[in-house]
Amino acid sequence: MDGFRGLLYTLARLGLMLLLDMFGMFCGGVLFPGLASLIPASSGTGADKSGQVTVTGVKAFFTDPIVGSVIGFIVMTAILVWIFYDDGKKHAAYEEWSWENIIIILIVMLMAAFVPSIFRESFKESTAMTVFYNAFYYPLSWLCDGVGTGLTRSYREAAAGIGLPYTIGVLVGNGLQLLICFGAYVGSFRLYVKRHPVILKAMAASDEDDEEDEDGSYDEEV
Repeated sequence: MDGFRGLLYTLARLGLMLLLDMFGMFCGGVLFPGLASLIPASSGTGADKSGQVTVTGVKAFFTDPIVGSVIGFIVMTAILVWIFYDDGKKHAAYEEWSWENIIIILIVMLMAAFVPSIFRESFKESTAMTVFYNAFYYPLSWLCDGVGTGLTRSYREAAAGIGLPYTIGVLVGNGLQLLICFGAYVGSFRLYVKRHPVILKAMAASDEDDEEDEDGSYDEEV
């Protein structure tokens, strides 16, 4: 993969991750709770810490915003993994496979997702930015202690998730997703090469030709 194609691939995957963030938010925050609301409420009741009576049971569980966040995370991760698995197969078939390039691309994706989280403190009084952060990081809200579990949730509300610090939760969540993607990419390549051994020989021959060209250029310069 040359530099220009690598740049296009990186930008495409960055855009894909952004779209999947929004799609995960839609699935976990809108679609899944909407479907879960059709489930009849259980007859059991309970009381929260303030003493108010709350409905418990299956419906209450599936309409919990934290559960919706987990659903969004799973949906987003599954699609990303499938895409990188397919990328690994295609790159092997076209002899463009490179684990070094894919690591660099995944690091760029991780930084692009992580950097905005650093500045959340600066925008905590802004309603518009609260909506942005709550939507953009919705699939990770189950990990964090300050990420909104609803689009209009106040910054000051306590979270009900695992409770990791905001930036740590974002780094851990996206890092886990991209680590699985890397495993899928490498695993796809290995499976494809196992079925088509000629690909590996062709790639090795190509590397040898590149080395010979470099040696020849060096000799001419000398």
